[in-house]
Amino acid sequence: MKRIAAFWQWLALRPVFFRLTFKVFFFGLVFLFVTFPNPVLSLKQLFAYRDIEALFVTDFPELPAINARIDSLLPPDYTFQQEYQAIVHFVYENIRYQYDWDNWLNSEYWPAADEVWRRGREDCDGRAILAVAIFRSRGYAETTVVGGLTHLWITVGGQELMGAQKEKTMVMQDGRKKMRVPPLASILEAAAAQLDGYPIFRMVVILLFLLLLAYHPAKNIKLLLGLCLAAVIGFVLLLDWASYVNFYEKLTCNINLVLGLVLLIPPYILAMLARRFLKT
Repeated sequence: MKRIAAFWQWLALRPVFFRLTFKVFFFGLVFLFVTFPNPVLSLKQLFAYRDIEALFVTDFPELPAINARIDSLLPPDYTFQQEYQAIVHFVYENIRYQYDWDNWLNSEYWPAADEVWRRGREDCDGRAILAVAIFRSRGYAETTVVGGLTHLWITVGGQELMGAQKEKTMVMQDGRKKMRVPPLASILEAAAAQLDGYPIFRMVVILLFLLLLAYHPAKNIKLLLGLCLAAVIGFVLLLDWASYVNFYEKLTCNINLVLGLVLLIPPYILAMLARRFLKT
């Protein structure tokens, strides 16, 4: 603790630009460690963003057996629609849904199709990637993924399957991603979905650490604790709002959203004012 206190004081005496640079860098490290604790998977995710086509593996050893099982579910004179439904149903039945932060520890990870199958559990993106690989292996070469802010689904044969949404922020053209700017309502809905499902502990650590950096180098512990309490209460109110939005599947701006923002945002402003003017 003495070393931490000494470093706290040493940093307070550095020039403003140095302190700001250090805080931004340090917060970035903490944020990455909390949200993406596995650096190997984080690096693989960067490559996945650049080349999503590489994830649609159609030559992994288990794929022939997968297609044989799908064929056994189909009647002899099956239609395209029956085949679509059988493939999607097969993926849902064999790949249990699990959030990335529980499955891989990282907040976001897009595995290759063979990884999805061997893992046996994934969220919407992993299921969609495996489905694309299966469709392509069965001759539907145009099959690809489509994405919103919180969901990934597939398009094949002019149809969008696996939970298609209205707003598309990511589409694939000639094997490359094309990004679109989402409307404000979609951003708020995505924020509500993230707040409602993301591990609370991780979010609280990020919020409190950011508040601590904003307050530095002030010394009034009581004021700091009071600001932390206000921020936590505001955060809890926002969680309640997010739960309400996701339960009713409809974006609403209720009093919890307003109070939550009022209690969550001002503590950071007060922390910076206390550091700059109060000298406490």
